[in-house]
Amino acid sequence: MSKQKIVIVDADFGNIDSVENAIKHLGYNFQSLKKVSNLDKYSHLILPGVGSFNTASKKLQLSGWFDAIKKFASQSKPILGICLGMQLLFETSDENGLSLGLSFFKGHCKKFNSQNKLPLPHMGFNFVNHGNSIIWKGIPNPSPFYFIHNYRVKETDELAIASTTIYGDQFISFVEKEKIFGAQFHPEKSHRIGLKLLKNFIELR
Repeated sequence: MSKQKIVIVDADFGNIDSVENAIKHLGYNFQSLKKVSNLDKYSHLILPGVGSFNTASKKLQLSGWFDAIKKFASQSKPILGICLGMQLLFETSDENGLSLGLSFFKGHCKKFNSQNKLPLPHMGFNFVNHGNSIIWKGIPNPSPFYFIHNYRVKETDELAIASTTIYGDQFISFVEKEKIFGAQFHPEKSHRIGLKLLKNFIELR
């Protein structure tokens, strides 16, 4: 059995069942926490989320998770934000009013351009064009992943962009910097390829 132990942030802004089930299927140890509690014993942190950036940001700050996640990152432990969790890794969003994120990555989260006349949310499988970093090992390029979101990030530091996807226009679908990663898609809902990405993340040291 692997010595990795994952903490899943359960800050009351998303259904975490699918993430838990995926990690169970992969056979790793994990614990879902609503309150910050002795994070030193965990090797990896996953921040899932759905809903409003504004609401989620406030909940993270009021619950103490905001500072706890930053401290976890300062210890060079791997972090993965999923969907809204990825957006929260950026500086700001204008969803329901301007809100602050964790600022691990430069950039602002905005709603898809309505002029493209595509249905929102962007929902279902779409292709992800990715680079060749270690977290993408064994995953074909491009590969289909499952999305469901109304907001996206289009610009950040070029070196942090690990994948892009097109829905009307091009947006950033995966970012990485050192040991901090963000997936706009849901790897836990993306079948075999998504499980491979989660496994690659959990095996990072």
